[in-house]
Amino acid sequence: MTPKRGYQLHLSRGDFVLKDVKGRTQKFRKIISVLQDFHPGTQSLNCLDIGCSTGIITSFLGDHFSKTVGIDIDEEAVQYAKKQSLSLHVHFLIADSMALPFRDNSVDVIVCNHVYEHVPDPNQMMKEIYRILKDDGFCYFSAGNKYMVFEGHYGLPFLSWIPKWAADLYLRMTGKGDSYYEEHRSLHELKQLVNRFRIHDYTLSIVREPDKFFATDLFDTQSLTYKVVRSLAPFLYRWIPTYIWLLTKK
Repeated sequence: MTPKRGYQLHLSRGDFVLKDVKGRTQKFRKIISVLQDFHPGTQSLNCLDIGCSTGIITSFLGDHFSKTVGIDIDEEAVQYAKKQSLSLHVHFLIADSMALPFRDNSVDVIVCNHVYEHVPDPNQMMKEIYRILKDDGFCYFSAGNKYMVFEGHYGLPFLSWIPKWAADLYLRMTGKGDSYYEEHRSLHELKQLVNRFRIHDYTLSIVREPDKFFATDLFDTQSLTYKVVRSLAPFLYRWIPTYIWLLTKK
């Protein structure tokens, strides 16, 4: 385990969001709505949730697949997940996304939800995802954009834009932390990261139909602001905070 990755081993200990059932339920609904829009009928498929943490989303996924496995390097989170889940269709493992303990071409559906920025070598993770994904399988890949205005983990404007040394100083000055570990990528860099795959882009579909994709917590469809955002989103795509892509093998 690389030294700079050490805090990830106990991430769930201090991140209350990871045990927020209401918030994680909302996120699950977004994920499953996209998965089932892309492939109606998932009950016969198996599913892998990478970076499952406390397993709330993984457990919900277990109701929609024949078998669901959640993995994380955070041992405390995985043990918590095992205690909370009672389903025989859901299993949790302590495992590294850069060395997935699964056979080649063995997984139907992979969920990789806001994980890449936490991984020391996301290119290696994507190689592993490609290796274990079945030829007709698909991967839900949600990715934060480096050029988001407010960085999602700390809520600070432009944090992910600036050099690491400046980001570390920014965190210390604002009392948010000591070191900025996460490494976000731009749209161009994200496309390079997933260049082994064909991208089926749901980002703008979610903006246009937030009710369908359970994104009304993000968009007030009756507001003028939403109407402006919806109109401008295609033109401002490279600055959208989060991309939602379904990835399939080329």
